[in-house]
Amino acid sequence: MIVIFFALFLRLYDLNNRPFHTDEAVHAIKFGELLESGKYIYDPIEYHGPTLNYFSLIPAYIFNEKKISEVNEITLRIVPAFTSIILIIFLFSILNAQNKIIVLFSASLISISPIYVFYSRYYIQESMLVSFTFSSIISFYKYFKLKKLYWGIFASLFCALIFATKETSIIIFFAGIFSFLFIYLSNRDLKSKFSFNIIHIILFFIIFISVTILFYSSFFTNPNGIFDSLKTFTNYFSKAGSNSDHIQQWDYYLNFLLFTKNDLITFTELPLFIFFIVGIIFQFKKNKHNVFLNYIILFSIIQAIIYFIIPYKTPWLALNFWIGFLLIAAFGICSLYKLLPRKNLKIFFSIFIVIILSHNFYQTYLTNFKFPYQPENPFTYSQPTPEIVSASKKIIDVIESDSSDQNIYVNIISHNNDYWPLPWYLRKIKNVAWNETIPNNINLFQVIIITPELENELIEKLYTLPEPGKINLYIPIFDNYTSLRPNIEIRGFVQNSLNDKYLRNQNKVQIENLK
Repeated sequence: MIVIFFALFLRLYDLNNRPFHTDEAVHAIKFGELLESGKYIYDPIEYHGPTLNYFSLIPAYIFNEKKISEVNEITLRIVPAFTSIILIIFLFSILNAQNKIIVLFSASLISISPIYVFYSRYYIQESMLVSFTFSSIISFYKYFKLKKLYWGIFASLFCALIFATKETSIIIFFAGIFSFLFIYLSNRDLKSKFSFNIIHIILFFIIFISVTILFYSSFFTNPNGIFDSLKTFTNYFSKAGSNSDHIQQWDYYLNFLLFTKNDLITFTELPLFIFFIVGIIFQFKKNKHNVFLNYIILFSIIQAIIYFIIPYKTPWLALNFWIGFLLIAAFGICSLYKLLPRKNLKIFFSIFIVIILSHNFYQTYLTNFKFPYQPENPFTYSQPTPEIVSASKKIIDVIESDSSDQNIYVNIISHNNDYWPLPWYLRKIKNVAWNETIPNNINLFQVIIITPELENELIEKLYTLPEPGKINLYIPIFDNYTSLRPNIEIRGFVQNSLNDKYLRNQNKVQIENLK
């Protein structure tokens, strides 16, 4: 219980200490459609699966938030934070007198893992996907060991949730089925111990298909979503090999996980990677009949190889194999400890392991709490800084400085709709237009936000297209360089009359503060 509560604390404490990433904002706005209209249409091109959206309804209902303008970052990030704990809870289900140290060690490593904590505090699908994946493996293992139907039901349910969470489930299912067949067919003893209950198999597929249909059909309101859940793989294979924005070298994951050094952070998971190798050696020399560990090793290595090969890489994808590496590292540490012949060596080794764990916990503190959004953090990926929060507040303050009944119109313009995460931060503002090009009636908008390459065209349209006598003077909104994300600048302009109202309001506030 201590491990679970500590894991929850790391995932929930100061959950709003990092601005919303672009992907988080995209998913949040998509969730807003479901929250406000009750409708969800699965999109096979974007957004991944529906579980994140539907699970997000739970905290929104608990906090009585009925509109996206009422929802905040904590409401949404609670979802991956809590679902990531499922894996740790299920890990304790395999605890017994023989393996309790290994299980406790595994749960502790996963609980404080810097990368797992980081993406469990991130409103995207990856930590949910990983939690469902390894929980399903544990459920399958318990089912084959005990032959209890409820473990088969858990396994089926988790498999359905994996499929309904993200299209990369195809990698998980491939690695999972291949690993099972390889271990089953190469182990004569295992074949004799295995038996299949046909009723249980039928029930497994009924539950899997039913839950999958439930989510992808949007609870029977969008039958096309079922077929789209299969069509999405065409898009995924295309994206995996051709999206130049995310193309990385094969060793991308190893580079940032094993050693990152910059002005702010020196980060390394190398000791645990070495113990992962040690764990593999012990498994095949001393413990090769342990089916569960054989499966975790093979499953994790296959996933790692696939993700190394696929050119499309983002840091959160490393979670898919790294959690398995941590489980085997825990086994390696415990096996090496048992092998040591003398008490003083065991004491020395224990101190060494405590230092490694303490260092890993310190890295969790650095990456999640001290430098949660800084580009030097090895887990941030085009992460917005608090600059976007203060810029959005300035835009809102300017708009709200007008106390008349006049509508204030805002136009946000950027090529390829590259203005995220602004839609999240401006979600409370009415009359916002989002464009890729500058419309000819741009002079009708009191507030304009653009990217720098559009500024010359904007000035020309503002001061040449309106009829004489209808030209408005525009003033820059931001006093300094302002960015959406690292190296993505935005510039803002406000009509002079509205800017005057804003400045008068600011003066009033300053005078009130001096009283």
